[in-house]
Amino acid sequence: MVKEADLPTHTLTSYYRPEDVEGTSLVDPTPGPAGRGGGFAILTGRGLEPDTITESARARMPTPEETQLLQLPAGEPVMVLHRTTFTHDGRPVEFARGVHAASRFTWSYTFKIPD
Repeated sequence: MVKEADLPTHTLTSYYRPEDVEGTSLVDPTPGPAGRGGGFAILTGRGLEPDTITESARARMPTPEETQLLQLPAGEPVMVLHRTTFTHDGRPVEFARGVHAASRFTWSYTFKIPD
């Protein structure tokens, strides 16, 4: 759960291969245990530096549980994010799923236009 000014903005859960994170704080069941730099810092320290991310997002109406968890007003949609992170050689090292309150979260991307 991520909050801004005590108001939930989104949930985000990351999934890793057990062999990639064995013995690290990422196996701690407490939310947010990775520390400064998060899971990417831990992966980098294990020789699995993230290089490329693919994200997809779609809108839908929230489940009753999501409405309660994110403290959503009636009728507010959510954005569902799926993210896969890869190393330079294309090995997937993280899959993340987030549910974001549509009115409290903004995506902004900057990228080079390919030739």
